[in-house]
Amino acid sequence: MDIELYLKPVDFSKFKLPPWAQPKFCLGNLLEKNQSKLPPDKAKVVLLGVEDDRNSVIQGSAKAPNVIRQYLYGLNRISPRLKILDLGNIKTGKTVNDTYFALRDVCSSLMNEDITVCVLGGSQDLTFGLAKAFGENPFNLVNIDPKFDFKKGVKTINSENYLSFIFEKQQSLYAHTILGYQNYFTDGLEFDHAFETGTETKRLGEIRYDMASIEPYLRDADLLSFDINAIRQLEAPGQYFGSPNGLYAEEACQIGHYAGMADQLKIAAFFNLVPRLDHDDLSAKLVAQVVWHFLEGFYFKKAETPKDKRAEFNEFLVEIDDIDLPLIFYQSQKTGRWWMKISDEEGSFERIVPCNEDDYKIAAQNEIPDRWWRNIRKLNKLVK
Repeated sequence: MDIELYLKPVDFSKFKLPPWAQPKFCLGNLLEKNQSKLPPDKAKVVLLGVEDDRNSVIQGSAKAPNVIRQYLYGLNRISPRLKILDLGNIKTGKTVNDTYFALRDVCSSLMNEDITVCVLGGSQDLTFGLAKAFGENPFNLVNIDPKFDFKKGVKTINSENYLSFIFEKQQSLYAHTILGYQNYFTDGLEFDHAFETGTETKRLGEIRYDMASIEPYLRDADLLSFDINAIRQLEAPGQYFGSPNGLYAEEACQIGHYAGMADQLKIAAFFNLVPRLDHDDLSAKLVAQVVWHFLEGFYFKKAETPKDKRAEFNEFLVEIDDIDLPLIFYQSQKTGRWWMKISDEEGSFERIVPCNEDDYKIAAQNEIPDRWWRNIRKLNKLVK
């Protein structure tokens, strides 16, 4: 597929570096060089802007991709060997559905080449188009969001209900997680719906006091959809949600870093930045830094899985009274990260999923970890 038909290339001459920047060592300089020297099929990660907000509840985020670039380009290049390209912006379709399908085609083509995509939005309903890129392949979706973006019985998609359409239309969704939600924006019926769909959730407070606990969720993600409204307004004023509470800037950057380190992540997308609501471009600067941390994590990540090179992992078998077979845990000797093995009822299908040391400690106390129960239900549903 010739994805260039869908794209408007970047004009680097329109972006001026800040006066304090050293052009030789800036990411923008590396991207401009790579545009002429790096063949597209040799890239490992690409930037892709989407200037579409027609289905947003508050418009303005269509202007965000190039504003983010303005501040991203002036940041450190991470490494001169970073194989990164900026593909420019998706050409806006006549209808929003055209944009969704363009996103699907471009991202699907890039994933087939084993290229990771970093999307600069645009409104968050574009996640629907990104989900379509996985086709019939099972995938895990992680949302960073202050609330649950699904509504029962809706007929028209927007940036606040797009998850309903993913649940309905994208049957290959294997697992879904919402991180950083705030309880006062979330109704009990929405929690019931989350339980029905198998959605896992983690409150803002849980994340704040144990940031490391979200790493396994991001490590297991194929698609990350980051709503800038999840960051508190004081640190990201360019948002339409405007809550005094939310992620701190450092926490948002930490999430970006964890996502970049994730072994299987295919797409990371950042949405709902509204430049006309911003003050001194503070939000655009922050999103640029979150994206930079994602790219840094990507460059330095150590891809590893217990499926391969078992000699590099410690294996732990834990006998539990209520289960016929022992629970099997793996710990990397290099990074200290943990995984557990999940098998279906017949033992004919298995999956190794990221976990943390607390899951192992719970099992060692003869209790079944919640993560095991959630994954065994998902696996049995998938097999059926």
